[in-house]
Amino acid sequence: MMYRILIVDDEDYVRDLLVRNIQKSALEVDVVAVAGDGEEGLREALLNKPDIIITDIAMPFMNGLELIRRIQEAGLYSKNVVISGYDEFDYAKQAISLGVKDYLLKPFLPREMIDVLTKVIQELDSQKALLQNMSLLKEQAVSRAGLAREKALKALIRGKEWGEEPDFILEGSFYAAGVIRMEGGAWDFGKQEHVEEFLMLIRNGYLSAGICLYAVSFDGIQLASIWCGDGENEEHFLKKIGESLEKVSMSLEKYYHIQMNSALGRAYRSQTKLVDSYRDAMAVWRGNLDVEKRFLFYGEESSRKEEISSSQIREWKNQIRLSVRAGQEAGALAGLSGLMKCYASMSNRKNDYVGVSVGELVYAIQNDMEQDGYDRADTEPLSSMQDRINYGSLMDMNHMLATYIEKCCRVVRENSEETRADAVVKQMKQIIENDLHKTELDLDGVALKVHFSSSYVRQIFKQYAGECFGEYLIRKRMERAGSLLQKTSMKIQEVADQCGYENQRYFASSFKKFYGCTPTEFKKLVEEENLY
Repeated sequence: MMYRILIVDDEDYVRDLLVRNIQKSALEVDVVAVAGDGEEGLREALLNKPDIIITDIAMPFMNGLELIRRIQEAGLYSKNVVISGYDEFDYAKQAISLGVKDYLLKPFLPREMIDVLTKVIQELDSQKALLQNMSLLKEQAVSRAGLAREKALKALIRGKEWGEEPDFILEGSFYAAGVIRMEGGAWDFGKQEHVEEFLMLIRNGYLSAGICLYAVSFDGIQLASIWCGDGENEEHFLKKIGESLEKVSMSLEKYYHIQMNSALGRAYRSQTKLVDSYRDAMAVWRGNLDVEKRFLFYGEESSRKEEISSSQIREWKNQIRLSVRAGQEAGALAGLSGLMKCYASMSNRKNDYVGVSVGELVYAIQNDMEQDGYDRADTEPLSSMQDRINYGSLMDMNHMLATYIEKCCRVVRENSEETRADAVVKQMKQIIENDLHKTELDLDGVALKVHFSSSYVRQIFKQYAGECFGEYLIRKRMERAGSLLQKTSMKIQEVADQCGYENQRYFASSFKKFYGCTPTEFKKLVEEENLY
């Protein structure tokens, strides 16, 4: 590191001597300013904030010790080297009281100045290392405290015992848990310190009196919140939380353009019931499809009917899958709308079923896409959506599925039937070429390798190859057989093996139908031609 030096001396030749020798040295220092008296030195120090000050003691307007005192009063930190004569040792006590330990005695040699500065630089290096270590230890302590708090909060929400004593205490007459979700902002809740930064932002001036808020992220997308505090009763406590949410929401929207949504479970008098409160909150959160409702409270959700049958859900899913395979985005999204209304009409007790059902739909669409010849990387893996399925509301899942459906339909449209079919036929021909020696080579096996149904590949092969699959396979086998009989000395049974025939008699029969002669006759004709 390059340290910054300020030189203050009323004698020009001393200043010049110091600057010249410092610049010629190998020390990692830079003279950032020089001054001819104490007042000028103070101005330069305040402006340049040097790491090292070399100052004469006896100067007009303001002596060197007064300069050091004024710099310290201004809150600046520097290592100070004083220059003094034999008759100025009366200032020694004052210098010591100001922390000055290094001095140059007039007249001094350049080597003496270098030695003093080397010592000062070593002290600065040591102090820098110490400060870095202290900062690192502090960060580690904060990180450990945050990690302990995070684990304790998760244990409370999950209803599990936490063996260690957290560095915070939940205090209040009532406790409730909930969900907080924000859209449109840059908040990344992947780390607990980011959660703490958000909480620091909203705690002062936004929470109602007697209300405390803690939070932890389970998935990096939304927060699990824990509320504690006082109130006349449970209802009054929840009302104060609602007022707090309104204040926080208005501020985030006004100043940060962030939309906040939240769900809250029932209030309890014991913090051991937070697991139940969180379960309540997740029930109303996951079952909500009303985009206009920003804050959800358990017990206030509209009544639902359970008249939806599994066959209705299955029909909507089938419509979505068929539309996606045809690249028909409008039809797929219409099916999605119907499916979501079915889910929204179900009881909150069925939210786990809804999550499983959505996961099954995504998995089915992915399999359809693969079967139709699309790479899974062209769409999106199910694993990337799992957090939304596990923790998201119906609104989240609706948005996630709509985005996924649009992407799949776009992939299908961009690969027209003609282009896709032609590519599949080419792939089939390559498989046939590679596997001609295999006796089990057939349409079903090739269809399995290209991830399409047998009926589909049979149809497009005939259309794009100009002959049936079976006809093409026999022709390619016979062409290879003829080539081997012409160009090699292989026996007929060996040729049959290379062309996928275990039975030599069956091979000879097929060969005669194709060439009009038996393999033996064909081989004899080739040998006779070679004689001439």
